[in-house]
Amino acid sequence: LMGCSSTHDEKVRMPKPLQMEKPVYPYYAYKNHIEGKVKFFFDVDAEGKVSEMRIIESTPEHLFDDAVIRAVSKWRFEKGHPTKNIPLNIVMRMSHP
Repeated sequence: LMGCSSTHDEKVRMPKPLQMEKPVYPYYAYKNHIEGKVKFFFDVDAEGKVSEMRIIESTPEHLFDDAVIRAVSKWRFEKGHPTKNIPLNIVMRMSHP
């Protein structure tokens, strides 16, 4: 019913993802047919967990931030490859059957 796609810049190599849960579409945005995107940088520690996340741009402002933060906090990557400043865009779109 809802979808999200992500793109990232190849200049910074993202460690191998083991788990990348998609954000839950916020009820208000879904009910009002609002789509948007969140652009951010994140760091992965040696344990493969996201250690820090910095939102750079959010459209509409702050509407999807919480959903993206909750999802990204659960992401897990291959251990032993700490990486800083991985850029990512998550586009929140309503899927049409």
